[in-house]
Formats: sequence, C-alpha cells, structure tokens
Amino acid sequence: MNQQPNVQVRDPDFFGMYTYNDHRAYGIIEIIQNLVLDFDEASANWKEQWVICEALSPFIWYLSGDDFAMCDDGDFASLTAKLIGTLFLSMLARLERMGFMKPDSEVRDLGMVMAGFIKCAQAFRGYSLLEDDDKTRKSKARPFVYVPSHFDSYVAAYAAKYNIKFGGVKGLKTLLDDVDEDVDLPTEKDGEDPWGFKAALKDYKAHRGKIGGDALDITGWSSAERKQHAFRKKDPLPKDILDGLKAGEVIGLA
Repeated sequence: MNQQPNVQVRDPDFFGMYTYNDHRAYGIIEIIQNLVLDFDEASANWKEQWVICEALSPFIWYLSGDDFAMCDDGDFASLTAKLIGTLFLSMLARLERMGFMKPDSEVRDLGMVMAGFIKCAQAFRGYSLLEDDDKTRKSKARPFVYVPSHFDSYVAAYAAKYNIKFGGVKGLKTLLDDVDEDVDLPTEKDGEDPWGFKAALKDYKAHRGKIGGDALDITGWSSAERKQHAFRKKDPLPKDILDGLKAGEVIGLA
C-alpha cells in the first residue's frame, strides 16, 4: 500500500500547475483520511486494519506523509496527528484482546510497526503538532482517560508490558529517551474500544465535515480545470495517460 503515488497526483508542482499554496499538504491529509476511513470500515477484519497500520507508519516517518503539517490550519493538523495515534492505540488494544501482544506474536512485524509509530510521533513533534498535555474526558464512548499527544508513550508501555522488541527504524535509543513507558494502560473493564477511536473519529468529522475522497487528485479533474491552473495553459496530462484514465486504469506516474 505505497501511498507516494497518491501524493504525486495531489501535487500541482508535479504537473507544472498552481492551484493554491497548501494543495499538496491538504492532499496528504486527504490520503490519510482515506486510510483512517478504510481502517474504520475494516473493523470486522483485524488483518486488514493491520495492513493499513503497516502502510500508514512508513508513509509518515519515512516518505512524505508528515508534510500535511505544512497546511495553514495548525489546529487541524494537530487533530489529524492525534487521530493517527489513537487509531494505532486502538489497533494495539485489539491485538491485546486477541492474545497477539507477545514477543513471538503471529503479527511478525509488530515490533517494527510499533517503533514506526513512535517515530511518527517524533516527526509530529518536529512540526509542533503534539505540544499539549490535554486529557480526554471520561465518557461511555471514551472509557479510558489518556493524553492523545503522548500516544508514543502508550505504544512504548505496551511494548514494555509484553516484552516486545522494537526494530526497523534508526535512532531507536534517542526515540525511547523521549517516551514514558510507565504510563497506565487500559484494562478489560474499559471495553473493546478503550482508546475511544470511534468517538475521536466522530469528533474529527464534526470539526471538518466531510473527510477523505479524491477532490484534490488532479488526475480526476476535467481537462479544462487542469488547463486553467497549468503554467503553460495546456493540459499537463498526455493523451495516453488521459486514455488510460478514461478506461479506468490505475496510472503510474514516473
């Protein structure tokens, strides 16, 4: 699930176009939102949810997924970063219920993906997206009270609790110096959604309205729209690409 091609088709510079300054940043948010919605829709299949986590982590810390922080709405970027953390914590809680949180887990890349999300938190802090210490408010939908901005500490706490070894990312020692693995974790009494992912997603949608989709995917625009924003006032997509799009093909852009 390489998301980089999805970034390219949402980048006006890639097409020799100008729309507005934050098109690419909001395009990346659109991609992340699509992954979050896919995760929510896959609630009946933990393996599909895990594949989404496997894709989301390196997209943010290794590729260009964290560039969404450059958008002009810093509060919304921060909310997006926290939602990503809550999503992964809900995944770990599910694996815990299934008995997969252990050193010899059936989830072979568990330690690597967990380390990747800690790396994501570092990337977010580099953009000042996780600066607050606000706790969630206890409710039926959010039974466990925690600090969303500290999601990396909770990931580290899960690893410490189950003796899971991290790997797959550089600078692990420095990363772990910045987390507190002694924070409390949910227990069985906190239910099947202890981190309140469903509630967090609902709040996120309420903040922005409709989320996800392909509105910022330039290949989905009309030729006239692309011409309007192109520096040369010509459609930047060649005929063979356009023909492929009309045929419903997935286009790989070099």
